[in-house]
Amino acid sequence: MTCLRFLHDGALCLLWGGLGFACFLAGRTLVTPLVRLLETAVSVAVGVVVATSVSALPVQTADITGHWASVYDVSTLHLVAETAVGEALALQVATAIMLLLANLLRAYRTSVLIAGLMLCELALSGHAAEDSGLGGVAHQAVDAVHVLSGCAWLGGLIPFMLILRMAAISELRSVSIKAMRRFSTAGHVAVGLVLISGIVNLWFTVGRLPIHFSSPYDQKLCLKILAVGLMTAIAIVNRYAFVPMIRRDGSFARSLLACGCAAELVLGAAALGLVASFGLKDPA
Repeated sequence: MTCLRFLHDGALCLLWGGLGFACFLAGRTLVTPLVRLLETAVSVAVGVVVATSVSALPVQTADITGHWASVYDVSTLHLVAETAVGEALALQVATAIMLLLANLLRAYRTSVLIAGLMLCELALSGHAAEDSGLGGVAHQAVDAVHVLSGCAWLGGLIPFMLILRMAAISELRSVSIKAMRRFSTAGHVAVGLVLISGIVNLWFTVGRLPIHFSSPYDQKLCLKILAVGLMTAIAIVNRYAFVPMIRRDGSFARSLLACGCAAELVLGAAALGLVASFGLKDPA
């Protein structure tokens, strides 16, 4: 189940953050070349989302029962499908089909919005879904903000690295720099939302600081917090140390920015993997 969630979340991250940046923030001149460069990756990501969505119910059933044979037991599958988690997974399949149709029609902006909707759906099957009443609604809303902002930040790094390469082309330098500035502005908002919603989410889910290091949940949560903290530090260095260097030594500054972005992507992938491994576990 962990591998399935990692692939699902990672694919949606590319569609929401990566394709979203290309379609909505890159600017008219760069939209077409960016989308063309991302087209194959987007198609693969959509295929992954559909495959993981369809297989989620059988895998979840096997995880609950502890037996892979239950995957072929229609009655057991039906029982799981009737639970709140099962209903959330059914909704996930429906939106995955919508995503596939949008991609086949090359309606990329629509694909971005559907990917965002699917990320919000993750709050329906995580810890936020366990709360009821207004507290539960608030927890789900905070969880959705956390996921959307985090994936916008992480996924947006991919087209940003492509724009760094385009900035080396004299004809595209001006529009590329403008696109990077827009990414920087959006990145500030995304990072801020990740940190604020993460703190609130921690209070909703755990109700304390993750200091019980004997707990596997707390250990992984601390590692995730460390990964996000390092990503934030690298983002600050990129923006306030390397970006100003572009005017003095463009080639060297772009290389440093690319290395910084690559490091953020690795740390972000680690954070996604950690969330996939403890996202449905008991935080007690």
